[in-house]
Amino acid sequence: MFLRNSLAKRATFVASFVALGALLCSGVAHADGDAGASETAAARTLAVDGVKLALAERCDEALDKLDRAEKLKHSPIVLRHLGECQIKLGQWVEGSESLRKLLREPQPEDASPALEQAYESAAATLREVKPRIPTMKIVVNAPEDAALAVHVDGKSVAGSVVGVALPADPGDHLVEVSAPGFLKAAATLKLAPSASQTVTLDLKRDPSAPRAAESTPSSQRAASSSAKPEATSRAAQSQAAETSSSSNGKLLGYLSYGVAAAGLGVGIVFGQSAMKDERELRDACPNHVCSPEEKDSLEFAKTKGTIATIGFATAGAGLALGTVFLLTAPSSSASGSGRASHPKRTAALRPRATIGPASVTLATDF
Repeated sequence: MFLRNSLAKRATFVASFVALGALLCSGVAHADGDAGASETAAARTLAVDGVKLALAERCDEALDKLDRAEKLKHSPIVLRHLGECQIKLGQWVEGSESLRKLLREPQPEDASPALEQAYESAAATLREVKPRIPTMKIVVNAPEDAALAVHVDGKSVAGSVVGVALPADPGDHLVEVSAPGFLKAAATLKLAPSASQTVTLDLKRDPSAPRAAESTPSSQRAASSSAKPEATSRAAQSQAAETSSSSNGKLLGYLSYGVAAAGLGVGIVFGQSAMKDERELRDACPNHVCSPEEKDSLEFAKTKGTIATIGFATAGAGLALGTVFLLTAPSSSASGSGRASHPKRTAALRPRATIGPASVTLATDF
């Protein structure tokens, strides 16, 4: 039995080595000069040493070599061993992402047995570890205008993760939250596999932090406290209000056109990407039945389609609103000449827009 296992491991290593060498050597033809060839040779050496250590269950020594080899020259076999070693060392989140990256690549039709084994092993490992990845939810009690800076284990994370389930590796974690004008808050927690925990942090104001002046400077206070001359006529005030209304209407119109352009760009980019994914999945999923390995790609393609739909809807709404604002904005010349004969009609014209889940209603109040 021992001899059989030893021979099986040796055969696996030889097959992986041969396939790995072929993949890395293929990059020499595309290398630019001696520098590209040298990098490929260095990647080959690192990859062979790293795979050998990984197969010998020495992932702590293999991880650095595999990571550097992958950065120098991409190889599915190296990426498979890198992801599996990361998971074995407790880096479940990073290891899962490495395996996902591998499985998102289409497998060549003429794939070698070692390459096929890399895909199969990556899929099996991902299926096993994915449901066991724990999550943490960070809740921060602070004013809405506080500029939060969130760190987990010393690494900065986006403030948008606050309040949502954040995948994390099992083990101890340190969560820190800070904001200008507040004292730093920190908490530790220990995550077990498949567990989900919530950590709540309260931000308290720093008594030593400088506060914004509650009163205006003396020069501004004196200017604002001086009363306006009573000789200012109501006609001048009305003209100023009408001019401001005209400027605001045109500004809102141009801003709406800008939103429409941005929404159209988002819709086109994600729409094309979603259609490309659909064509690829149509071949990979006969009769609309996808394998477990393709489910992540299917969900990602659906998300792209949803984003594209939202982008086009935003473009349509922005175009409609911009047109309404520009058409209903009173012109400065019309407001000045027609004030005497129609003072109320011009001042009371106001555009109104109501946006619902699946509709945009445009109207004008008189």
